[in-house]
Amino acid sequence: MKSCIIEEEIIVHPVDGMQLTEGYIREDITMHFRGCLPGFEPSAGDTVDEVLQCLERKAKAYYGEDVVVELISHR
Repeated sequence: MKSCIIEEEIIVHPVDGMQLTEGYIREDITMHFRGCLPGFEPSAGDTVDEVLQCLERKAKAYYGEDVVVELISHR
């Protein structure tokens, strides 16, 4: 039995720029969310948006204020 299911894939890129890195946000067995980007400590929260905002703050601190962290839609 899996303990996590990939909920959303995310990418980091400058505004109007090429992708810098990618990661994911998963729902864990406690019904909370955990997000990861390579080289960063994982972020946790009660919602996908909460985790996304935390990861964006970390990415901006590392890459600069002009980066965006966004969800990838596969639909």
